[in-house]
Parts: sequence; structure tokens; C-alpha cells
Amino acid sequence: MLRTALKRWVWSGIDPTAISNINPIRLTNIAALFIVFLSLLQFPTTLYLLQTSVYYELTTIFLTIFLLCLVPALNHQKCLATARCLLISVYALNILVSCLLLEINLNIQYFLILAVLICPFFFNEDEIVQMLTSIIALSVLFLAVEAWFYIKYPVVEHTFHQQVLRISYTCLFAFFCVLSGYHLWTNVNRSWRKLANERIRSEQLLLNILPASIALRLKEPHALIADYFAKASILFADIQNFTPLCKSRSPQQLVRILNEIYCAFDELSMKYGLEKIKTSGDGYMAACGLPNADTKHAVHCCYCAIEMQKAFHQINQKHKLHTGLRIGIGCGEVIAGIIGKNKFSYDIWGEAVNLASRMESHGLSNKIQTTQSTYELTKHKFEYVKRGPINVKGVGSVDTYWLLGRKQILG
Repeated sequence: MLRTALKRWVWSGIDPTAISNINPIRLTNIAALFIVFLSLLQFPTTLYLLQTSVYYELTTIFLTIFLLCLVPALNHQKCLATARCLLISVYALNILVSCLLLEINLNIQYFLILAVLICPFFFNEDEIVQMLTSIIALSVLFLAVEAWFYIKYPVVEHTFHQQVLRISYTCLFAFFCVLSGYHLWTNVNRSWRKLANERIRSEQLLLNILPASIALRLKEPHALIADYFAKASILFADIQNFTPLCKSRSPQQLVRILNEIYCAFDELSMKYGLEKIKTSGDGYMAACGLPNADTKHAVHCCYCAIEMQKAFHQINQKHKLHTGLRIGIGCGEVIAGIIGKNKFSYDIWGEAVNLASRMESHGLSNKIQTTQSTYELTKHKFEYVKRGPINVKGVGSVDTYWLLGRKQILG
């Protein structure tokens, strides 16, 4: 229970999935918790050593603990600047009041210099004015307390010149701490910026491999990605006579052409809401209705297939490929999930997937072949010609249809 409470305190107001720098918020919470803990440790010492000012010192401790308990609550409410300002102010006032109550130079004021070195980590890169204001104010307060002690409780054995020299070195020490705090702040933020850029880059690479919702689930520890979809459509596209094409082109030309084709297919898949599953050689596989359900999955697949044929025809003419594109579409139950540990991939399985693959492999050049189920779901939107039954390995006789194009709306 205690561990859970501490974890909630430290992570209050923080989105674990955020790409932005979360360290300032987390360190603010940690610093507040640390000061509360130290304040609790002051109770025995205060009760034992202090007599005349014990009431005031205990009041200061209680107020410090109460106010610092508000820091994570304010961060949770997204009042980040208020929480940070409260933390710094309460800490500085606690040191100041302690120095005034004790009336003896115990060097407690040097905790203000510690704050000068730590305080910069509470600020983001775009908060340089607030950061500099805070550390300069803490340094000025430190020098003011030091000067007050020198004036009210001077060291008798020190000469005037020694006092001046001591004050000078104190000022130099405070100035050095301000510069050190600023230097640490700039370097930490520079490192965080690089880390954030790398994280964005890795996130983008992951999103290029996996659907966004799947990539988010994959971040969970020991996550097993396995989903069932009762209704989804699968599209297979394959370039006919690809092997002879490989022999007639250089590797650079071949890869450039394939990249152009697949980039065009990727754009069309995104346009119509299809999820690209994978490419294998000259084969392209996509699906609609997963990982997010779509009641018009079959219609979108057909729209995409028609546009793919048009795009491929243009590329075919541009590069004089003298080849064609076969497309097969099927729909039905699908299982989807992540397989593999190294070079893992999001893949789909099921009879509908196998049937869609057969629609492509048993099709003809520059034609789109669909199953009976796809035809029934889309016949109100598209023109079809019945091909008739074909024998599919592992399934048997299957009625198939040629998808011709969109239905013409008569005015």
C-alpha cells in the first residue's frame, strides 16, 4: 500500500505515454516528497534542542508538510507552474524562518544554494526566464541571510578585511552555483531533446510497421496481441510475369519501380481505410475492418482495388512494363495478431484470408476477382460479371465474380 501511494505521488500529473519531457513534473513531486520526509525527521531534534522557539519551529514544520502535500495534487490538476512555485517558495521560506528562529549561524542557509543547483531541473527548455528568475532569487536570498548573520552576529576574531573577503567569496560561490545550475539545465534539456527526437523517430518507425492501436498495446509488458474479427475483408494484389521482369531490369530499376507501385498502393490503402499487412516479393496484402471494425469493409476494399488497377496501369505505361495486376478480394472471419520476437509482424489468418489469396492466384491479368460473400455485400455499389464456380484447393467449388467498376448513377 505504501509503495502504491508513493508511486502515485511521484507520477501524479504525468502521462506515461507522453513524448514531451516529463522529468520536471516528476522531479517536482520527488522533491516535495523528499522535503516532507526531512521535515518529519526534524520533529525529534526540534523537541529536544529547542525550548523558547519550539512552538514556532513546529508550526513551520507542520505548514511545510501541509503545503508540500498540495504539490502532487496541483500537478494532477495540471497546475504545473503553481505546483513548482509553491515548492520553491515553501522550501525557501522554511530555510529563512529556521535561520531567524535559531538566531545562530548554523549554515542552514546553504540549503538555498543546494536549491540553486537542483531548481533548474524543475523547468522545461522553453521556461528559461522562469528558471533564471528562480535561481537568482534563491541566490539573492542566500546572500541576504549571510549578510544578516555577518551584521547581527559578527565574528569577533575576524578583521574588517577578513569579513569583506569572506563576503566576497560567498558572493562568488553563489554566482558559481547560478552558472553551474544554468549549465546543468542546458545540458540536461539538450540531452532530453535528443532523446525525445529519437523516441519520436522510433515511434514513427513502429507505426510504419504496425497499426497505431496495436503499437500502443505492444508497449504493455508481456502483451499478447491476438484478436478475433467476425467480419473483415482481405485484398491480395500480385504483379503478373514478375520473374521475367526481374531479368530485364537492373536491381536499382526494379526496386525503384516496386517502390513506386507500393507507395501508390499505400496511399490508396490509407485513403480507403485499409490496413497494409505485408508485402512479399511482388505481392501486396491489405485488409479492412481490422484492427478497428468497419461496417463498410467490403465496399472500401472494392473501391481500393479499382483505384489500384488504375494506378498500376499508369505506372505500367510510364515504365513500359508490359505486365498486369491480379487482385483478389474475400471477406469473413479473421484472426489477427503479432508473431515473432525479432523482426515481428502483424499478420492475419483464417479461411477468409486463404480464400482471398486464392481469388488472386486463380484470377486473370488486370482483373479483380471476388468471392460470393464480397459480391453480396457490395453488389448495390458496383458492377459485376459472374465468372462461375472455380475449384479452390482445400475449399472445393467456389462461386466467384469479376468486379468491373462502380455502378453508374442515372440522372
